[in-house]
Amino acid sequence: MAITVAPLTTDVMNSVDEDHTGTASGINNAVARVAGVLGIAVLGIAMVWAFRTHLDSTLVQLSLPPAALQQIRAQQNRLAALQPPAGLDAPTMATITASIRQGFVFGFRIVMMICAALALASAMVAWRMVPGPGDLPQRPTQNRLP
Repeated sequence: MAITVAPLTTDVMNSVDEDHTGTASGINNAVARVAGVLGIAVLGIAMVWAFRTHLDSTLVQLSLPPAALQQIRAQQNRLAALQPPAGLDAPTMATITASIRQGFVFGFRIVMMICAALALASAMVAWRMVPGPGDLPQRPTQNRLP
């Protein structure tokens, strides 16, 4: 993202006349901040959903006591920091710990796939919408006094 922000801001600022640079800068900053907040919110929801889905599918296969299952589900928003409930035997604790790790990796992969799809979609939009070198209108040169 750091590679694209500076060129994008430069293009936005160069595409407006001098009378509107302040407005363009404000709109550019506002859109960037809103997009960042929405991106974090949406990707966070996707991560938690994927983690819960994977963990729940693993927990169904174990025959856990209802109290232990409830303790795990109460902590699911902690993602990889989730701690298995105390009082379970060692193999079950190891299985739950492995499921937590695998669930986090599964969620991370889902989020990365979403990011890759968004990057591909933005590249396609840019390819369709950004004019080629021969398509750009020629700006008349202005004579400026020194």
